[in-house]
Amino acid sequence: MTPDDIEHGPYKIQQIKPIPLPVEQRSFTYLISNIGTWLLWFSNLLFQIHCARVAQNHSVKLLWRTWAVLLAELWLSLQDLVLGINLILALFSSSSSSTRLRYRLTGQVVPTIDVFVTCYRESVDIILDTIAAAIAQDYPTQAFKILVLDDGHDAKLRTDVLALSEKSLATGGPRVYYFSREVKEGMKSFFKAGNLQFGIKKGEELGGSEFIASLDADMIPEKDWLRRIVPHLILQGNIALACPPQCYYNVPHNDPLGQKAEFDVWFSVFEPLNDRLDAAMCTGSGYIVRRSALKDIGGWPLVEAGEDFMCSAVLSNSGWKVVFIREDLQFGLAPDSLHSYIKQRTRWVDSGIEVHKQFGFYLPGSKVTSQLTFAQRGIGIIQALREYAPITNVLALLLLPVALYPHAGDEFTAITSQQSFKLIWAIFMASFVAKKINNYLLYSHVGLGRVIHFQSLDVWCAPYNALRCLISILPASTIPLTFESSGSIVSPLNERSAIHRKPLIQRLMRPDMVMHFIYITYASSPLLLRVYLNRPFASSIGSGSLVLLPGSTIKLLDVVAKASVPLRYMAFPPTLQEREELMEVDEHGVRRGKKLGKVVHSNFEWYTVSEIAGLLVLLGIWYNL
Repeated sequence: MTPDDIEHGPYKIQQIKPIPLPVEQRSFTYLISNIGTWLLWFSNLLFQIHCARVAQNHSVKLLWRTWAVLLAELWLSLQDLVLGINLILALFSSSSSSTRLRYRLTGQVVPTIDVFVTCYRESVDIILDTIAAAIAQDYPTQAFKILVLDDGHDAKLRTDVLALSEKSLATGGPRVYYFSREVKEGMKSFFKAGNLQFGIKKGEELGGSEFIASLDADMIPEKDWLRRIVPHLILQGNIALACPPQCYYNVPHNDPLGQKAEFDVWFSVFEPLNDRLDAAMCTGSGYIVRRSALKDIGGWPLVEAGEDFMCSAVLSNSGWKVVFIREDLQFGLAPDSLHSYIKQRTRWVDSGIEVHKQFGFYLPGSKVTSQLTFAQRGIGIIQALREYAPITNVLALLLLPVALYPHAGDEFTAITSQQSFKLIWAIFMASFVAKKINNYLLYSHVGLGRVIHFQSLDVWCAPYNALRCLISILPASTIPLTFESSGSIVSPLNERSAIHRKPLIQRLMRPDMVMHFIYITYASSPLLLRVYLNRPFASSIGSGSLVLLPGSTIKLLDVVAKASVPLRYMAFPPTLQEREELMEVDEHGVRRGKKLGKVVHSNFEWYTVSEIAGLLVLLGIWYNL
């Protein structure tokens, strides 16, 4: 045996050297950088509030523009702020040497596993590719079986699965079962959670297994998926569930909507850090869970949305651990249109809110969170705040342009000295530059261009997500939750198809595109009107709020650029190959998504049009002070 070989009871496990992330290698550096950045941000905010109060005390009228701009800036920063708190909490509470190890189970002595493939109206071809990859696992045949759980009651899928099972058995592979549940009239189906609970019972009827693994219908696992995940549960008996990230093979190269960018940021920064706090959550596919842990919590928690998040929270509250395995072990399909992507994101909002409500928003004194650690409770509160932040985002997006419209008379010049103006700008510039440096340190391994795409979601997705937040406040019976798998949503525009996409005018005249166009016109008008009226940003007429609150102009320019993402996407949609062209056949005859080549992470794309314009405005005002 080598030093990297482990014998754990009857099992042989190879330990593989982990590849730590920059944030794991230099935790203290990142902690200081984040604390310093946010201290400067708070200093800037507090000093602006102080100056606004001084100005208000010397004014005979309400300086509503000043307070409105300050409020809008604060609201727009809320989602970024809670992520910053998440980072600081994780970096402060964990050591720099806690990178999770990687393992591979070797040999023929292995634990038994039931592999679920959950389906709901996805294309049969997509489901069969996933099942074929599950059959081809590098895992002893007698130790695992595959259960296809079809909530779509697809007769063709049933026939094809039975044929695939016969072929698998004939070639020495595992048995594949097809099951489709019947929900009694008047009973709730609980969508995917109910399907998983149904699968657990069916697995028990077939003899049960020590572990349960699950794949979404489109998620094709790597051939060593089981051998990579299960050692974590073998070596630590208190781990209930281990899950890898979700990866995609059909995202356009430039990723204009930030579909891959969001996962790149979350799975390479936040989730590994949350894992070190024992606050990781199930990613919904590719996970392996201990059957005894599920039995301990009474089976899979039945909720209409957020079944993965809910199971993670219930397991954590029962003293079990949920861990994140940072290895790319499954590759699936991202939503292939703007329409389906928005549907997916709003479903995530529904899921998060459903769990937060059931856990009493993780506040002290709640029985359902009594066993959560301080860190787990804190991460839960942070996630809940971020879930509801779209409401404040929408309010800020509406308020900021109104507050920055040109107005007659100067409200500040006579009551605030030039020295105060210069101090305000010095603090703002320090905060602005510190944030850029901190972003470079934190996200350079991801690519700052991708981070801009990720951050844009907080603006252009805000109206859709805020609506779901408001609906969640209503009684559950008013607008009941529904479930639609991303793979079953068909875009009426086919905007990514070179052959089938609808004409430009049809793509841009959809109600949601008109909404974005109206908002961009509305948000741009204060800046355009100032130019038309010949009122430079640093003049003595109508400039007070802009000089006193310098971040407002930058925020507005940034908002306009980010709100235009869907319009730019629809005007110049990426052309994506048909799925058949994105697939390749491996040496075992299994169809897999083609692996992308090495991605070059650009750290210069962060100079977006809005930021270039903002910097020019800053220099112009600074020069004129």
